[in-house]
Amino acid sequence: MTDQKDSARKKAELISNGKIYIPNDIKLPYPLERSTAGPGSGSLSITLTFENKNIKLEVSKNQNELFTLQKKHDTYRIIKRGENFLEDVKIIPTAFHAPRQAFINLENRCIYNCAFCNLSEHRFLQNYDKDKFVDLIIKASNRSDFCAVALTSGVYPNSSEIINKICDIIQNVKEKLPDIPIGVEPCIFKREEIVSLKKAGADEIKINLQIPDKDLFEKICPEFDYDNILHMLEAAVEIFGKGKVTSNIIFGLGESDETVIKTIETLSSRGIVPTLRKIRVNKDNKKKLEKALSGKIPDTSSERILHLAVKQKKILKKYNLTTKTFKTMCHPCGCCDIVSFWDI
Repeated sequence: MTDQKDSARKKAELISNGKIYIPNDIKLPYPLERSTAGPGSGSLSITLTFENKNIKLEVSKNQNELFTLQKKHDTYRIIKRGENFLEDVKIIPTAFHAPRQAFINLENRCIYNCAFCNLSEHRFLQNYDKDKFVDLIIKASNRSDFCAVALTSGVYPNSSEIINKICDIIQNVKEKLPDIPIGVEPCIFKREEIVSLKKAGADEIKINLQIPDKDLFEKICPEFDYDNILHMLEAAVEIFGKGKVTSNIIFGLGESDETVIKTIETLSSRGIVPTLRKIRVNKDNKKKLEKALSGKIPDTSSERILHLAVKQKKILKKYNLTTKTFKTMCHPCGCCDIVSFWDI
């Protein structure tokens, strides 16, 4: 048994590296996942849990990866450079992207081209309509561990059609599952879209600022308006309430700690709980990011990941906020980040 600080440090190391090798002779209890959204979009991944902490890692075919999964009796362990790193590791099912949730991506095409994003690389969801998504959610609700629904989407052919589709799905799901919380993570451009989602029955909302440094934002997300996203986040707090609104803050692209901390403060002071996320770099976004940044992507240490999470927790406490008010999306999932109040 490790203490919380040590297990958080180990989780941060796994996040910093991002990959794990699984020998071919290991028979897994659940299929590997291929996400269509989120940090691991487009790659095969596995979700593990240890010491009440969840972690999702890209599965690598490279036998020389820093981390390797090994079977040990009824559980697993993680080996780092030939030495035991973590014991009593379990594999958990994520049939619908996140533990205990149906976290559904409605559209993996996108008319925008943010450099960090992989949505435009994968097309198969174009064959799904809203009725099929509702059926998937109802199917997921039969699982004993099912607790929540979350909906996200790329923007195609336009934001209005996506918002309408999300609202239709929410209304249909709420008719069949009235007590299940629903979170939404759409691209929002107008206050009326937030109102529509709330009226449809959404309980929580994530509107992503994504890049905290405004200069980097304009390079990486050139088709979006930084200030308008902040205005929409403020409007969302008015409509959904304090502690019901979150926003991805991606770091590891050359911004300073001071910029990240200032952005956490700005959002928290307005009743918004940031989702603090280290950039995940893969074969689909690496070249786009390096072109946008005009150089290589800097490494992000596990120490920095933990440092920023500790700062975030202090700031959230200052404004009487916590990640534990959320029932849907990334905070209760905890697979991709060090989550304040859950992991530290």
